[in-house]
Amino acid sequence: MTEVDELLARLRKLEPIGLEREFSRSVQRRARERLRVRTRTTPLAATAVLGTVVVYLGWALHFTSALYR
Repeated sequence: MTEVDELLARLRKLEPIGLEREFSRSVQRRARERLRVRTRTTPLAATAVLGTVVVYLGWALHFTSALYR
């Protein structure tokens, strides 16, 4: 058995601890708030990825066409 397996076995033997009701509610409330927030779009990153893909495909096409000359 490795150290990780031994640690996991010891953790499984521990009795679960119940969360306080107020803490549980606050975690759920924050989770709901985070789900409702719209994510920011990143047009710069999307443009960079698109540009990289276009450049790579152009290079691949140029390289492949050079093989048949």
